[in-house]
Amino acid sequence: MAKVEKRKILDLDANLYADFDDFDGKTPEQIIENMQAFRAEYPDRDLYFHINHYGYDGGKEMTLRERRLENDKEYAKRIADEQKEKTKAKENKAIKEAREFAEYQRLQKKFQGKSVF
Repeated sequence: MAKVEKRKILDLDANLYADFDDFDGKTPEQIIENMQAFRAEYPDRDLYFHINHYGYDGGKEMTLRERRLENDKEYAKRIADEQKEKTKAKENKAIKEAREFAEYQRLQKKFQGKSVF
């Protein structure tokens, strides 16, 4: 039976503008009203605010991020990449074993019939 791959949830930059100005100087009521309008504009998207901290002076940047299932193209690419990785790991293991076996044969030939004592 073939293994059924599940689609993964991606956590991506939403490519939507968000800034601290959306909150600066606003009352809670204004922020709630703006966020309700924002949510109405993107009802089917799982969006959230993310604060990026950078530098030693406490710099911050706000971005909007999105969680969503990978699409068909992203899914196909991930599966292909995973398969390539498995194939490469298998090849690397075979190369390593061949190298170790060659070393074993070399040492066996070198020390065959010799005693440590």
